[in-house]
Amino acid sequence: MIGIIGFGKLGSAFAQGFSNKKIPVIAYDKFPEKITLPRISKAKTPKEVFEKSEMLLLALKPAVILDFLKENSKYAKGKLLISPAAKTLLNDLEAASPDSKFIRAMPNIAASENLSSLPYCPGKNVSKEDEEKFIRIFSEVGNPIKAEEKHMDAFTAISSSSIAYFAYFARAMREAAKDEGIPEKDAEQVIAESLEGTGALLKKNSPEKLIETVSTKGGVTEKGLRELESAGVLLAIKHTIKFQSKK
Repeated sequence: MIGIIGFGKLGSAFAQGFSNKKIPVIAYDKFPEKITLPRISKAKTPKEVFEKSEMLLLALKPAVILDFLKENSKYAKGKLLISPAAKTLLNDLEAASPDSKFIRAMPNIAASENLSSLPYCPGKNVSKEDEEKFIRIFSEVGNPIKAEEKHMDAFTAISSSSIAYFAYFARAMREAAKDEGIPEKDAEQVIAESLEGTGALLKKNSPEKLIETVSTKGGVTEKGLRELESAGVLLAIKHTIKFQSKK
């Protein structure tokens, strides 16, 4: 049984992903009416979630997660807790609940489609067996990649936030297509399929290789890329990632 504390966008995405794979989930939120997904057990208290699950996803905001842990540390004793809270260090999590085992992770809402990226780093109390259990279970909703904690802020940008950035780019492409008279739904379908195909190709090729493959010297793609460069798009993206990585 997987426990989920907090049923906002991320918590509900993971609940859906686990449910897709028929992995039982028990969830708690202070607003219980938010838990509407079928096949998800609804807990009345956080204590119930701790008691009925060995591994929990703490889908709580950074501003509240430490206070929550302090208030519930006696229930969290010995439990493996997964924290996606941005900029919340393992040392701080462990100080709030010293007898718990923590893994920091930076997933995204594609967990609902079982396609989340999942950089993670284990805390000092996490055994090899705990880590293997985490990988086994969370591989059902994404792709765990072990990382150093010093890189987790950057991973927040390229994993957790990146879907919004890709969607921002997709929105610009859709609006440009609409300006050319293409129906909105047709544009969105083509863009979504192109993004899906790009993801598949990037698993086998570097970005540079894909750019080279698609671009023909003097062709429209090369000219389009020059327009992006002249508009400072590359630098804007790098600035955004570095901005999020700042302490």
